[in-house]
Amino acid sequence: MPATAIAVLHGDQTGEELLREALRVLDPGVLGLQVETRDFDLSLEERRHTRNQCVLDAAEALRQLGFGIKAATITPEGAGDVGSPNAILRKQIDGRVIVRTGRRIPGVRPLAGVHAPISVIRMAVDDAYGAREWREGHDLDEWAYRTEKISRRTCRIVADYAFRHARRIEAKVFGGPKFTVSPVYEGMFKEELDAAAGRHPDVRYEPHLIDATYALLLAT
Repeated sequence: MPATAIAVLHGDQTGEELLREALRVLDPGVLGLQVETRDFDLSLEERRHTRNQCVLDAAEALRQLGFGIKAATITPEGAGDVGSPNAILRKQIDGRVIVRTGRRIPGVRPLAGVHAPISVIRMAVDDAYGAREWREGHDLDEWAYRTEKISRRTCRIVADYAFRHARRIEAKVFGGPKFTVSPVYEGMFKEELDAAAGRHPDVRYEPHLIDATYALLLAT
């Protein structure tokens, strides 16, 4: 059987330590598959040395191989530095969705002591990403402004992914946009969640505001 190739994106400090532990799972004796890795150094030092060419090379490998694993990396502060490698990767591979999955909330004991996966799915582009920010005025009369935008395309991709992911893990979708406060901006995402619910009638769907969703998770 030919080896499965994946891109391994090395990072900084504890992120690299966690990556090394995760790679132990890819051992053929554990996974049962032959895995071939293509390694890329995305440490802050290397990104500065190559002016982010190493990130672009890693993104090209992700496009070719279709799968990769990445360590946490340092994003330096200040304009003129190398910036966020995650932002570059998302742009290069057209990544639209960020998924964070956990099994328990510290300090919260679920009903019957049974822990189920909790996945937080959010947009990887638009919204605060790439928003224009500026300030006007002085002292206590200084105002901070930010312009944000989201596209219906991204809303649809994220909504559809949420329902497909919920089907895989036999979960329920809780819609989180604050559409009551922002019926035009947040409301567009709510429209796409409702439409996705119609396309996936076998997946349970409960639209709640995000703060109500968090309260429900903490209570149950």
